[in-house]
Amino acid sequence: MKKDLFVLAWLFCAFSIFFLVVQKPIFIGFNWGFDGTAMTTADLRDIYVHGLALDLATSAYLLVIPLILFGIHWWKPRFSPRRWLLGYCGVMAVALTLGTLADASLYEFWEFKLDRMAFFYIDDPKNAFASVSTTYIVTHALAWLLLSLFLFALMVYPWRRVRFDSKITWHPALRGLMFLLIAGACFATIRGIRIWPNTPGRAFYSKTTYYNHAALNPIYNLFYTLTKREDDYRQFDFFDEEERAQIMEGLFPTSADSTENLLTTQRPDVLVIVLEGFGSCFIEGLGGDVTQVGVNITRLLPSTVCFDSCYCGSFRTDRGIVCAVSGYLGQPTTSIMRYAHKIKNLPGLPKTLKQYGYETQALYSGDIAFFNMSEYLLTAGHDRLVSQDDFPASQRTTKWGVPDHIAFQWLFDDIQAKQAQQRHPWYTTYLTISSHNPFDVPYHRLSSGTDIDDDNVKFNAFAYTDSCYADFIDRLRETPAWDNLLIVTVADHGFNWRPMNSPKFPFVPFFLTGGAVKEPRRIHTLMSQTDLPAIVLGQLGIPHDDFTFSRDVLGNTYRKPFGFNTFNNGFNYRDSTGCTVYDNVAKAPVSGADARREAIGKAILQTLYHDMSER
Repeated sequence: MKKDLFVLAWLFCAFSIFFLVVQKPIFIGFNWGFDGTAMTTADLRDIYVHGLALDLATSAYLLVIPLILFGIHWWKPRFSPRRWLLGYCGVMAVALTLGTLADASLYEFWEFKLDRMAFFYIDDPKNAFASVSTTYIVTHALAWLLLSLFLFALMVYPWRRVRFDSKITWHPALRGLMFLLIAGACFATIRGIRIWPNTPGRAFYSKTTYYNHAALNPIYNLFYTLTKREDDYRQFDFFDEEERAQIMEGLFPTSADSTENLLTTQRPDVLVIVLEGFGSCFIEGLGGDVTQVGVNITRLLPSTVCFDSCYCGSFRTDRGIVCAVSGYLGQPTTSIMRYAHKIKNLPGLPKTLKQYGYETQALYSGDIAFFNMSEYLLTAGHDRLVSQDDFPASQRTTKWGVPDHIAFQWLFDDIQAKQAQQRHPWYTTYLTISSHNPFDVPYHRLSSGTDIDDDNVKFNAFAYTDSCYADFIDRLRETPAWDNLLIVTVADHGFNWRPMNSPKFPFVPFFLTGGAVKEPRRIHTLMSQTDLPAIVLGQLGIPHDDFTFSRDVLGNTYRKPFGFNTFNNGFNYRDSTGCTVYDNVAKAPVSGADARREAIGKAILQTLYHDMSER
């Protein structure tokens, strides 16, 4: 057993050594100076630090087959795993080195990491290699051979003379326990010990995409994308192209010829606050029926420009943040945030504002790597990301990270520093975290702290975020920074106080405040969360034509008001005639049956998925 455990430990070490000593240096060496980057020693250190978790996770993945072989050996000692292990090591040596060289060599062409798209080229190798010379192919093939031999020797040499015993003295129960312990350690390493499982976004930390890609293990990324199947983009082909286009006519107009001006300046500082899960159901001033929760937002509404008929785009944060920042519709069967090669082609409000001199950043006081959020926020145009890692460990007091009152204080101090240094204009996206399960907040207005009533605990967390938000606004209003500030407040999605396919679930707050706003008013026009970029850009006199699904509802081209929301394989469409909720699995309306509204919702889905296929 000791020899067996040594072999397992060595294989894990060999895989890890390969990724740290061979794979990363090859990628960096092949792409040195990519896009004008000048890598420093500190950059190199950060690449290794931020990539380590996924390097170890990949090594744990690769250890699964050897562990199974040893499990069989421990169960049936006469079974010798030697031949199988040598074969596995040979296959892995060839596969891992091929992946390493392909990733490093193709990066300059693809500009994204090795993933499932590599398999799209297998059916057409002629065109895949058409852009490289014979010398290029020969030298890379030779390098592949030499690297494969090196990795095979690294994996096998220390135990090449080991003979696996046909009789094992350890008790079978102890062998079983050892197997479970090693399997559990592999699972923990693969998943990660944070609240959210490991994803490629775990390696994303820098505004320089190349550094993030250098940190990201290509084999892990390939594994991950192979398990996350991209949807059939034709699954919602309800109409032929002519009928689809006819139904869609005028629903998503491009930049308006004229827009009602709500601001005192065209270049305010812009702060977008996205409140986690904060549906309108919590805000009595927006018709909410859960009382005593959003009391402070209700108090503030009369001093804002309030759009009181706003639909959220989706039901999850990973889609809702894309709706708000990129103006891109939420998808009912997938999440575009999963796919690096697609999100890099999405528009982004900060990406557009950077072209007009804005300094950009995003604040999320939790684990910003979850679900590839860091990668999305960077590609959407945020030059700086601030997460829980930028706060002292003593302030990460909740399961999700740093509670909202501390994050709001950081944001307040950051705004004051920018004002003191006269750094204008700037743009910030801030996504709150505390109104999220498990709702562990340092606040007990609606719960005792030991309350076993689940609703009270939930509502108390939203009341906490409401108090943090209002305190931030009240204090900021007394500072000089307020005068040139536009604050856009929205929620990332509604809250399932009602079922997500309820006609009222999609309603979320959407309002503008700050010293840059001329005067408060109520706007009853039906709209969507995805309209945020177009509304902001319209007020700044900037075209929004890149934002395919975002509409300037204050512009003269907005003639067909409606709200559109997707939930798990269904959609909710509302216009002046009513609301239709449609279930794609059941192929029938859940409520509000209406042939015209149903057709419009289906046409929007068809258009969205065709657009996604081309991103």
